[in-house]
Amino acid sequence: MKPSASYTERFEGWFVKPIEKLRELPEGDGGFLALSAALFLCERYYRTMTNTHENSSDDNAFKQEAARDLGVSLHDFMLFWRVYRHGIQYQGMPRKVYDKNANLTYKWHLDESFAGVPEIHQIDAQNSEIRLNPWKFAELVIEKFRADPSLLQKATVHAFGEVIEKP
Repeated sequence: MKPSASYTERFEGWFVKPIEKLRELPEGDGGFLALSAALFLCERYYRTMTNTHENSSDDNAFKQEAARDLGVSLHDFMLFWRVYRHGIQYQGMPRKVYDKNANLTYKWHLDESFAGVPEIHQIDAQNSEIRLNPWKFAELVIEKFRADPSLLQKATVHAFGEVIEKP
């Protein structure tokens, strides 16, 4: 990375190129790490869009905007966020979530045949799964930043670091 790299160059080098390299692994083995990167980029994107970073007392505005923008209900987005984001970012693996109000357990299911937007699929009376294609999701989030690269510099709490050449 050159010392005077633009935000776009940093984004491409730090996120896009590594995700593309993960895609080259056999059997989709890089999918979890690509999805992990896409999840924190997703949060960065929607928190920047709604100006709800760490010091904000509003933790729902970015989720509401993400649900609206992705075309899913807020309820479904919240389930997706708990199963995938909280599972992967906290424990390195999506998790199961039990919704006592609906008496349903939500599980995860990743497959390249699924869409890039999370979809809830009912398996039986007590089980549903949240289906997702990790590669399409990653590409979806990357394209959101590419469509509006000014967002890369608008995040103030977690601003992109400077690239400094060693003497």
